[in-house]
Amino acid sequence: MSRESSIAIEIVDRVAEMEEQDPLDLPPLYGTVDPDALDRLAESSKDQFEYMGYKITVDSGTITIDQ
Repeated sequence: MSRESSIAIEIVDRVAEMEEQDPLDLPPLYGTVDPDALDRLAESSKDQFEYMGYKITVDSGTITIDQ
């Protein structure tokens, strides 16, 4: 698995853990943000979006999730 694809997967995994759900039971991330674009931009920019009621921030590859 490449570093790029792991960012989107990590976001879904972490939200699933916070929601105490299986990651496969959550809505697809691509319904909120383009995972490919997120992966391309994650290392060089700051991106913010909402997913499952959480504020997700990806800043230079660091993921922060706030309620």
